Amino acid sequence: MTDHTQTLSLILSLIRSGVAVTRPDLSRRTGLGRTIITQRVDQAIRDGLVAEGEPAPSTGGRPSRVLRIAPGRAVVLGVVLGATHLHAAVTDLDGTVLADRRMDWNIDAGPEASLATLQDVSAQVLTPERGDCLWGVCVGVPGPVDFARGTVVQPPIMPGWHGFPLRNRLEAHYQVPAWVDNDANLMALGAWSRRRTSAGDNVLLVKASTGIGLGLISRGRLHRGARGAAGDLGHTIVADESRTKCRCGKFGCLEAFSGGWALARDARAAGLTGRSSFLAERLERSATPLTVFDVLDGCAAEDPACLELVARAGELVGAQLATLVSVFNPSTVYLAGLLAQAGPAFRDPLADAVVRRSLPLATDELVIAEVGLDRREGVIGAATLAVDELLRPDMLGQWLPQGTPRGVRARNDEFTESSPLDVPSPVEVRGRG
Repeated sequence: MTDHTQTLSLILSLIRSGVAVTRPDLSRRTGLGRTIITQRVDQAIRDGLVAEGEPAPSTGGRPSRVLRIAPGRAVVLGVVLGATHLHAAVTDLDGTVLADRRMDWNIDAGPEASLATLQDVSAQVLTPERGDCLWGVCVGVPGPVDFARGTVVQPPIMPGWHGFPLRNRLEAHYQVPAWVDNDANLMALGAWSRRRTSAGDNVLLVKASTGIGLGLISRGRLHRGARGAAGDLGHTIVADESRTKCRCGKFGCLEAFSGGWALARDARAAGLTGRSSFLAERLERSATPLTVFDVLDGCAAEDPACLELVARAGELVGAQLATLVSVFNPSTVYLAGLLAQAGPAFRDPLADAVVRRSLPLATDELVIAEVGLDRREGVIGAATLAVDELLRPDMLGQWLPQGTPRGVRARNDEFTESSPLDVPSPVEVRGRG
């Protein structure tokens, strides 16, 4: 890796983040001389990576032009495979969503069927023109991921996926670099990339859906831990003596009480025992088992049993989350996933439990809120990660001489914990405004 590539990568990162968007800002931010900044920016413009916009507000003298990542140069594909859905999106390098498609899908179908469906759906958003300028792919899955190797490791709810070479298969099909990560990580990255100025740079995202996941942004970087297992909130133990079995095979996990599948189980019991006339009617009317969607419908209809189930889930998630709030001290906790769609019925008990169980200093300015990105945070995060990785110094050095990363493979042989570019503090967001 050359100093030239390192500084170019840093400049692209600062422009993407919005932290420095003029040549003088870049010079002040990096400490690099005006000549080097001019050379790198001019190169980025020639390569079609950066475009000049309107004049920046003048501070005296000749006004500088605002710099931004150039639209139209290339696209990336971001996909999230959830437990019960598949969502694919194509974005520009600047993060603009150009097209997306969501469909129901059961991850139990296994890796081969899931990969075939992923390719079919992505073909619907990747027009031939976009496919020709595809530069990278990132896929999120609802299980533990060895990020360095691009494989899923012993996932509790993904039968047949352990060791499946997902990244290699993606690269072979699309002929571009590919990355694989946990879906909650990508949701956290997506939420932070869109909300960073208000969220701060220490953020937790709780994905409360069929399963319970957690993504952590620490000082503006996605935190995966030593092996990529950070954030597995759903399989923390909430009841040591419980005989309630989780899908992971252990007993007493948070997910076994608060996951969407657990709520569906408890909803059936409530319907059969007469605790809920709403759920009893759903059971009688439907030939299929109840799902978490029936519980959410019950909450919308103000069914007491459904509201109680969701409130209890929120309280249990909040109780586990409180420890993390005290230890990690985030500025913002985002709620995402199916249960977040219940709004205050889920959020308020969760927030009450966090405040009640956490240190006062950790919660006096803490914001707990839904993401508000129309459930796109996962695919936005996947696309963001793909661009982050493409513009890392080592990857940039591989593909820039040929002008495109097509035919280049992702190289994550050594695990790295950073999310956006691994350069000296490219993004520092201070305050909450």
